[in-house]
Amino acid sequence: MSATCSPAPPQGRGLMPEALRALADWALAQPEIWRAVATCDVENRASARVMEKAGMRCEGVLRRRTIHPNLRPEPRDCRLYARVKDD
Repeated sequence: MSATCSPAPPQGRGLMPEALRALADWALAQPEIWRAVATCDVENRASARVMEKAGMRCEGVLRRRTIHPNLRPEPRDCRLYARVKDD
């Protein structure tokens, strides 16, 4: 759905979960969209918490899914979160 990078000042104010929830609400209001999904690195607990606060559920781990060149050149595992129209 989207990628987020929040600078230091807004962190901890609940702005990102609110924004993600609004985006997912809008997407799921479209008749042709049934799932809103997002991923984050398995070690990025802050992003995982944002998705949980936005009403998304963790559906599992995608192994060796994403490369973060600033961390290391090998693909890293990431968590898959989703909301569906029925949630």
